[in-house]
Amino acid sequence: MAHELTGPEALWFALRKAATMMERHAEAIVSRETGVSLGLYMVLSVLHARDAAVSQQAIADRLGLTKGTVSRLLDGARSAGLAVTAPSPSSRRERVVTLTEAGRAVVDAGDAALLHSEIAAFAQREPERAESMVEGLYAMVAAVQEATAGRSGPR
Repeated sequence: MAHELTGPEALWFALRKAATMMERHAEAIVSRETGVSLGLYMVLSVLHARDAAVSQQAIADRLGLTKGTVSRLLDGARSAGLAVTAPSPSSRRERVVTLTEAGRAVVDAGDAALLHSEIAAFAQREPERAESMVEGLYAMVAAVQEATAGRSGPR
């Protein structure tokens, strides 16, 4: 497939297009199969991956979201009976979050649905390309984090 753009412009465009397509696709699948938003599913997935209670800040850091966004999503999770919060044993200022059985069921259903998605099919059909893409993306994330460490915004 021929592309008009080259270099950094092509990278920006391809990343933006891929991210938008993947997010829309995953949102539709997760919403249809679980009844929750992709954002809430992602927060619940972080909790599901940990055996212990997790702080809101740790969730925010893992997903690259603000603590306020995570707090809003967790309000919905608590209201729906998908998660519970408690005071942190190590900090009076923080609360820790754990999944309920209903929350685990939501994550399991979302995971199963995503495993049958077109994105998963691509990774299965072209595993070397998919692995190379993952490695490249994590390398880019690390380079940007290193270059921007200590700064509070773009320059």
